[in-house]
Amino acid sequence: MMILPRLKSLLQICAAGVLLFCAVASSQAQTLALSSDSPDRYVVKEGDTLWDIASLFLDEPWRWPEIWERNPQVENPDLIYPGDVLSLVYVNGSPRIMLERGERQVVRLSPEVRESPLLSPIPVIPRQALNGFLAQNRIVDRAVFEASPYILSSTTDNLIMGAGHEIYVRGQWSSNINQYEVFRLGPAYIEAGSKEVLGQEAIHLGAINILADEGDGLKRAMILSSDEELKAGDRLLPRESNPIDPSFFPTSPAEAVEGQIIGLLGKESQAAQFDTVVLNRGARDGLRVGDVLTIERTATPVRDPVTRKSVALPASEIGIVMTYRTFEKMSYGVILSLTQPAAVGDVLSAP
Repeated sequence: MMILPRLKSLLQICAAGVLLFCAVASSQAQTLALSSDSPDRYVVKEGDTLWDIASLFLDEPWRWPEIWERNPQVENPDLIYPGDVLSLVYVNGSPRIMLERGERQVVRLSPEVRESPLLSPIPVIPRQALNGFLAQNRIVDRAVFEASPYILSSTTDNLIMGAGHEIYVRGQWSSNINQYEVFRLGPAYIEAGSKEVLGQEAIHLGAINILADEGDGLKRAMILSSDEELKAGDRLLPRESNPIDPSFFPTSPAEAVEGQIIGLLGKESQAAQFDTVVLNRGARDGLRVGDVLTIERTATPVRDPVTRKSVALPASEIGIVMTYRTFEKMSYGVILSLTQPAAVGDVLSAP
């Protein structure tokens, strides 16, 4: 009589094992899909981007790190230069991309003996997409921002302050810092459901260089660049080097991520390819620089003519966005591809 319960338990364990095996097999079955016309060999050209090259070899270019073979004998193997040769090979049945350095012209500078490549490594996306707003706006603590130094006035009677003008600036200064960027307070981003403040944006306006200390917190400065007219009261933050590493790899997020586009940089109501969008997910959600997300457009419900009831339609994928700067609760992303303009409210998810 005790045999049947034991047999039933054994069958349940076996069934669970089969389901687990099927789940593992299913995940392993998600093999890389090479592009139907992927080349066996490709010579990198000036103007290429990593995204373009990944798209040549893969249907899902964000999975590039899975086929990239880092050659130990090659110096800086993650940097790819025009003239380098990429070869598609198979290792234990899996596709891999091997790198062979091309002949790169070097420049010799006198009187010191220095040599450097004439060409720069290819970036993830076109260099023109790294200009403008990209990575220049910041997410700040409002109290810290409002305690930072500020523009007081022009050194002359000019009402308009822009590049090439001398100005007076005032505040509490950090020692040994002479270059600052100019910002104006932008929007605060708030999570729609929880009403949590995700971040306060500071809009980049230009850059200045300190010329002289006039005492009592007052300094004289030169405006190096300005995106628009600068005003008294605009705040100054220490200048930072460009945080974008042009050689990072686009990847799929390590964790399941679902979010939304909550803002666009600029005054446009829609975003196009290579525009920056603001995402309501950040480092605390597992997002990293280089993570790729799909953009989906929620369809408007329709009325069923037979049942007279509203029917929800599935969302449609309209593009791909890649994060290039992450903060704790939000991120900036650049749109890599689109089939229609993106907008605030579009849904994001891991591909």
